[in-house]
Amino acid sequence: MSVGAMTGMIAIDPKKGDRANLHRPLMTFIMGAFPEQQEEMSLGVDDVSKMREKILAVEKSEKGAEQLLRYYLQMSAMDCKLPINENQIHVTFTWYDSFYKDSVFSGKRGSAANSLYERSCVLFNYAAVSSQIAASQNLDTDDGLKIAAKYFQVASGAFAQLRDKLVPTMQKVPTPDLSPEVLASLTTLMQAQAQECIYIKAVADKMKEKVTCRLAGSAADFYGDAYKAMSNVNLKGTNWDKWTAICLAKQNYMSGLSEYYQSLNAKASKAIGEELARLTEAHKLLGDAVKQSAGSFECKDILSKVDRAQAAAKKDNEFIYHERVPNISDLPAVGRAPVAKPTPVATELEGWSDVFNKLVPLNVQQAATMYASRKDHLIHLEITKLREATNQLNNAMNQMNLPAAIEDLGGKEIPVSLIEKSGDVRTKGGLMSLRQSFDELPQLLQRNEEIITETLKELNAEEASDKHLRGTFGAKWNRTKSEDLTKSFKDQGDKYQSILTNARNADKIVREKFETNIRAIDILSKDESTLIDSIPVGGAQSLSGQGQKAVASLKSFMDQIKLLKGERDALEQKFKAGGDTEEIIEKFSQLNTESNLFNDEGLSTEHLEKTYGPQQAAVVDSVRQQDELIAKITCANDEFVQSKTGATSDPRSEMMSELAQGYDAFIELMSNLAEGTKFYNNLTKILTTYQSNVNDFILARNTEKEDLMKSLQGSLANKAPPTRPDPPQFHQQAAQSSAAAAPPAAAAPSSPVYSTPAPRPTPGYQPSYSMPYGMPAYSGYYTYPQPAEYGNYPPTAPNPPGQHPPGQYPPGQHPPGQYPPGQHPPGHNTRP
Repeated sequence: MSVGAMTGMIAIDPKKGDRANLHRPLMTFIMGAFPEQQEEMSLGVDDVSKMREKILAVEKSEKGAEQLLRYYLQMSAMDCKLPINENQIHVTFTWYDSFYKDSVFSGKRGSAANSLYERSCVLFNYAAVSSQIAASQNLDTDDGLKIAAKYFQVASGAFAQLRDKLVPTMQKVPTPDLSPEVLASLTTLMQAQAQECIYIKAVADKMKEKVTCRLAGSAADFYGDAYKAMSNVNLKGTNWDKWTAICLAKQNYMSGLSEYYQSLNAKASKAIGEELARLTEAHKLLGDAVKQSAGSFECKDILSKVDRAQAAAKKDNEFIYHERVPNISDLPAVGRAPVAKPTPVATELEGWSDVFNKLVPLNVQQAATMYASRKDHLIHLEITKLREATNQLNNAMNQMNLPAAIEDLGGKEIPVSLIEKSGDVRTKGGLMSLRQSFDELPQLLQRNEEIITETLKELNAEEASDKHLRGTFGAKWNRTKSEDLTKSFKDQGDKYQSILTNARNADKIVREKFETNIRAIDILSKDESTLIDSIPVGGAQSLSGQGQKAVASLKSFMDQIKLLKGERDALEQKFKAGGDTEEIIEKFSQLNTESNLFNDEGLSTEHLEKTYGPQQAAVVDSVRQQDELIAKITCANDEFVQSKTGATSDPRSEMMSELAQGYDAFIELMSNLAEGTKFYNNLTKILTTYQSNVNDFILARNTEKEDLMKSLQGSLANKAPPTRPDPPQFHQQAAQSSAAAAPPAAAAPSSPVYSTPAPRPTPGYQPSYSMPYGMPAYSGYYTYPQPAEYGNYPPTAPNPPGQHPPGQYPPGQHPPGQYPPGQHPPGHNTRP
């Protein structure tokens, strides 16, 4: 932060930020959410990474401000498509406080794993750089005033948007410079400085005093508001208090100017009393400004000008006008003209476009997903209605042994319909194909269960590690709790486990149906001769005329059943075709762009009714036709049974009914097993993506954990060691008495080269010679009575090869038996 020379204009320094790896987390998310656009989006990710590198070392110029705005717009645009947060795309952004970087609180920083914090810091820097541009302008030039006024208003608008829209949505404010109180102060301060520039421009353009007094008055109001706001902020160790004083000085300065120009209006109106009152007030206010500014901006010249005008007016009034000078409080307040206003942050920039414009916004994606879920539910219900109706129809036909009964009037030949069904079973793989599909299902189920079990195990381990470290470090472990972040992942895992449980139960039901019909399916899977041998022979039957008519009716009804089933197959395929995904996404995107209220549910309902309403009506009509047809078939079959004469074969009819039921079960089982296999394979893809997202989350959390542990360990390592306790009093007395009795110590040698090693201090022995390297003399141990064995200290060992030969010693050392002053031969008692 800085103050413009002689102008008092305050500029804010940008925040410093650390590098962050955007590429890998973004690409991992894109691979999972938009796999078909992976290569194309890779270029966009590279562009965003380059943008961030540039804004970390941004210039304090218009080009730098444009780079910051470009990156801010890009991060805002991609927020709805590539959500950077602790649960989805985990990137930790670290920024340092703008105010405390040069103080004793150096290193004050904030970190958060969400794009909201990143955008807030970038927008703060955009405002800060804008204030730097404005404060650096030459206010003596027309262009300089225009640019300064423009960028101060831009800065005010950016700070206002931070205060009103971004910071309120944060869970916590990481650094003081982003607190609402600070942002409110900066918003008003920038607006005040912009208003002052507009006032200076009006004076330079020689506008009328009626205008300039109002402009100056509004500037004084803005500075007054800034002063009040800044006074409520506590930022010790920064320039904040100095700037608060400047705002107070500017408030008085601009108020004095407002009164001065209003006095000129009074002079023009020959209101000498009012002129004198306003000049007196201007003198007082400007005098206060001179004292409060402490030389931060020039205001003495205008004070001298006011003094001269006041002296002249006073003289004229005393000698000519003799008007009463009113109190300033009795005069009407000077009008206001608040021209400066915060400039809203731009939402578009020339030459900029969203590099991810081809990606679908997440709210549109979610709406499309909800639509697909509702559509799938609708389709499932309608297909279930069709299949249940068909099963009901098949059961009714099997109970009446139709159409086999009307094809087996001779009692010996196999009905054509049964031969066709057997051929269809063999074509589809028969019993062997069913067994193979049943064997595959448990493997697919087990693979999905292993994925979800391992994933939840990893989540639990990460949460346990976080709890342990939180218990170890306490309040210093200030990152978001893992249990808060893993909840959504665990909820997803529980949902997938519930799905697998339901699937396992469904598999069991299908298996039971297979076991019930396995004999009939096995017979139908064999060749025609085996099929013939499996069916008991019956006797010939004769029909009356009424019975023959019933047979003809039943055959006609059988043809209608085939037609009805064909229509249902076509209707089911039409339901499954879907094909409206792109259409509904386009409609959701249009709604998202055109409407502030994104009512996706209403649009989904309307589109479903339009697309599937006719097909739902067809299902209802098909079920109605079936009910009518079964009623007619039942009547015709009763006539057929009553008209039959001759031998009847219950075992034969029962076998053919069992085979017909087995065929229906085979067709249904084949469909169920195909759907089950497809379901498990699709679920595997979903679970693999889920596992990948969890692994990315855990990797990011582990990286964050390591960084935080390094930071905490570093702070502990840099912590000052505890103060050494004072020694006991008897230690100090003993040391003093020893020092008083000892002879003066010899001066320390200038160099420790080849010095004889000092004896190791032990209780009862206290060296009194000077320490090498200029260290203070040793005097710390209390001297006890010396043991007898210490009486003869061993002589000095000879020097090793490469050092001085015996008898030759470097300066400051002596041959054996000769000791410098203050040292003594072995056995000499130093006690007093």
